[in-house]
Formats: sequence, structure tokens, C-alpha cells
Amino acid sequence: MPVADGLSATPRKRAWWLTALFATLSALAFALSFPLSETFVAGWPLAFVWGGLLSASVWHAPSARALALCVAPPFFVAYFAHQSWMMDVTALGMPVLAAYLTMWTVVLALVLRLLSGSARDVRVPFALTLPVSLVAMEFLRGDLVCTGYAWFFTAHPLVEWESGSQIAALGGGWLLSALAALVSGAATDIILFPRRRMLGAIFAVICVVASTLYGNHALIVAQEELAQTIAGEVNSPRRPSFLLVQTNLPMSNKLSWEPEAQIDDFISFATLSLEGAARAREQHRSVDAVVWPETMLPGFGLEKDTLQNLKDGGYYPGFRYYDGMCDLARRVGAPFIVGSPAYLALRLENGRFAWDHQFNSAYLVDANGTHARTDKIFLTPFGETMPIISNWDWLEQQLLAIGADGMTFDLDSADAPTRFVLKTTCGEITVGVPICFEITAPWASRRIAFDGGTRAVSLLVNISNDGWFSESLAGRRQHVQVAQLRAIELATPVLRCANTGMSASIDAQGRVRELLPPTRDGTLLVRPMCAQIVPLSALVGDGVAWCALIVTVVGSVAALRKRRAMLG
Repeated sequence: MPVADGLSATPRKRAWWLTALFATLSALAFALSFPLSETFVAGWPLAFVWGGLLSASVWHAPSARALALCVAPPFFVAYFAHQSWMMDVTALGMPVLAAYLTMWTVVLALVLRLLSGSARDVRVPFALTLPVSLVAMEFLRGDLVCTGYAWFFTAHPLVEWESGSQIAALGGGWLLSALAALVSGAATDIILFPRRRMLGAIFAVICVVASTLYGNHALIVAQEELAQTIAGEVNSPRRPSFLLVQTNLPMSNKLSWEPEAQIDDFISFATLSLEGAARAREQHRSVDAVVWPETMLPGFGLEKDTLQNLKDGGYYPGFRYYDGMCDLARRVGAPFIVGSPAYLALRLENGRFAWDHQFNSAYLVDANGTHARTDKIFLTPFGETMPIISNWDWLEQQLLAIGADGMTFDLDSADAPTRFVLKTTCGEITVGVPICFEITAPWASRRIAFDGGTRAVSLLVNISNDGWFSESLAGRRQHVQVAQLRAIELATPVLRCANTGMSASIDAQGRVRELLPPTRDGTLLVRPMCAQIVPLSALVGDGVAWCALIVTVVGSVAALRKRRAMLG
């Protein structure tokens, strides 16, 4: 078989060491590319590096078995370190999830070996195979398999590259991941084959330059539009004003929220809201809506039939929080968007509460009562549902009892999102409310923001309970990065309102305009620009990912057939 001209076939023992070395360096670069704290995000350029190091490991591997054994341990450590916050939630489930994520990286390495070969069997350049196989694996892991776990995508840290990341508005985050992989693969090809694979490197440079030029143009246009809008506000406001209320409720309290604590916390949240509104009035600024984080409204929701059944039976809380929210909206002079559980048709049966449906929801409430409710269309995998296993209640309960005692997976998902219509000082606007992990799923956020190819909302308000991250400030910042990527690919501003932080105002170009520090309460008064355009990524959807998956599958099948024919 042909041997590369850059390096000769290495002895088997040396090949093992080189495979392990490059796999370890790849895992290290991968881990460092993501935030290490709430402020340290400087490792993002390593998103262009780790794929190339993985390709080098693939090239040196003496066998597929050796490759899997060398790639799995360092990537397991990387995922374990970044997901360590889950230990407080499920000490058993966290290493299982780390192993699951590691499996996908191993599959990526094996697919690369199948398509590009090794030092003793040179095939297709990494500049071609790495982008398509990486995007295909991210698509499978993040969307198609086991409801998807859309975390640790290569594109996520690249939002720190303001100009280049704007190409996500053309093909979604998939296109941004592909660009990073193209650069990595081309660099590996140049090092391994300095005289034979220049074309891929030239193409990668052209793509990076084109992406930067496109992004700079998009940022300049956005800045000009903002300047014109601000200049036009001399006579009348053109941007709505939102008061984001960041609560700081520990997750341990939320899992065992006693009625006395609920009352105290509700008063605390209400006080934050009133104080924030008072500061706005002192600054002669309006408040068009107030936002509370996910599940921060105590009780069973705001469905009148449920509340009436509670009241008639003398059960807590009755209409306590419904009346409290109406009074609060009256005193602030603006409607509230509040995160709350929603129990539909809650009633007493045989001495126990029963209900028809339970949702993780957001309500739109003003002084006259509840006007709308939206429910999650995508439940958080491993947090609100257990992929596949949730189809068997008994098995699910046994696993929860072993690995996550106190948690229940009894939520329903809605068939479609509901959008909120707000009357603001700059006119009527429509708002979409992705709840918590929905902002990480491209398809879910896209479905909330657009109705087919038509824009359905002016902005997104992402409410979240990031108390799950426990002491991990890096996890909270990573959640912000995901919201930044959604803002770019949907060309839609995103307002994040999160329990324990980080609450933020993100413009349609993915730039964080204002941010509240984590693990403290407070308020943030923001005025986002309302979105109007429909980006290409909203029309093509996951088209880039589907193309990558199809090419990967077809290429893999062809490579397997060729190998079988050679062996036969």
C-alpha cells in the first residue's frame, strides 16, 4: 500500500506513543477551547486546533483498536472535568454521560480513519473528511440520537470570534463548526504532506478570509442600523425595554422548596422587581416587561381551574401567587414573563393529587391576570427526561432512585410553542420564550423564532434555571455562548434571564451587550433592537448538517466496500 511522502511508516510501539500523545493533546485543546470561568474565554482559537491533533492521532494509529484505546481516556477526562457540576445532581449519571460523549469522539476518530486512512494506507485528505465527519457526529449526538445533547459543539466557543462567527447566519452553527474543522484538517494535511496537499490549505485560507470579510460587513451594517435607531429615538422610543430579574436560589433549595421558603423567596423576587422598576423611573426610563427565570414562580402554575380546586380544598397556595403576580404587575405598570410549572386539571383523587398534564412553562401576566402560557417543546435530556429509558416508567424510577434521588421525570412536552404579544412604548411586538435547554437545540429555537420561513418574533427571551451548574461558573458562561450562537444563526436578539446567572442582553450578531455576574441576585434593564430580517440559516435549517451526514455515510459505506473487496 502507498506510504506518505512526509513521514515513513513508524514502528508499532512508536506509533502507539504518537497516537496517544496526539489524542491527549487534542483532548486538552478541546477542553481549553471552552470557557474555564465566567470571564476566561481566551481559549477559543483552540477550536481550530483540536480537530487537527485528533487527525494526527488517527494518521499515526497502528490499528482501529489502538486508536479507540488512545482517544477514549483523555476525552473522557475532558468531558468529566467540564461536566463535574453534575456530581451534585447525579453522582452516578455524570460519568455515564461523560462516557457517552466520549463514545461519539471515538466514533469520529474511527470514521476519520475509515475515510482518510493512516500512515500505511493514505486516502482522502483530512481537509475534506474532518469537516463533514465532525459536523455529522455533532448532528447525530446533538439532534438525532437519544433526543440530542447539543453541548460541546466546536462552534460554541467560536462566538468569541466576532467577525468570523457571523457565517452562522448563513448555514447555522454547523457551518461554523465545519470552518474550524476545515482549517484543522488542512493544517494537518500540510504538515503530513507538505508537497501534495496545498489545495486544501489554500481553500481554507480563502474561506477564513471570506468569512471575516462577510462578518465585518454584517457588523458594520448592524452598527449603522443601531445608530440610526438611537438617533430616531429623540422623538419616540424605537426599542422595547425589558427588566431582567436575576434570582440567586440554590438548586438544593429548589429541589426541596418548602412553602415557608417559597413565600419568602417570592417576596424577595417581588422586591427585586419593584426596586429595579423604581431605578428605571429615577432614570426616566420605561419598563415594557419584567422577566423572571425558569420555575421561579412557586406553586402549581396559574391555571384558574387548578387554583380553584386548590382553594376549594383548602390547599396551599390557592390563588396566593396568582393574585400576587397581578398586584405586582399593577404596581410596576408592566406585564411579567415568569417561569413556572403548569399543572393542568390538578385535582384530588383517592387522597392524592392527580393531573392531566404537567409542563415546564412560562406565563405572560399583567394586572388583569394571565394572558398566555408557553410550554417547553424540547425536554432537557438527562435533566427532564431520560432518552429511551423514559419509555419504561418502572426502569426510569429505579435508575433515578439509584443515581438522582429526589428528581422526577414526569414532564410533558408541548406540540408547538406559544408566542407572547406585548404592547410596548415602541408598538406591539411578538416575543418567543425558549426555556432553559431549548436555547441549545437549533431546531427548537428556530421553531420558536420562525414559522416556516416567516419571522414570527422580534426577539427571544431565554429563561433558565442555571442553579444546576452549582459552583461551575464555566458552565454558566458556556450556556451564554450557546445563546450567542443562536442569536447569530437566527439573526435575533436573545435576552437571557437566569437563576444564579448569567443574565445577559445579546444582540442579533451574538455580541453580549450587557451582563450580570453569576451567583448573585440583581436586575438588568435592557433595550434590544427588534429583529426584522430572515437569515439564510432560518431557511436552510439543518441543511448543512444533513449534507455532512449523507456524505459521511456514503463515504463510509464506499470505504467499507472497497476494503472488503481488497480483502476478498
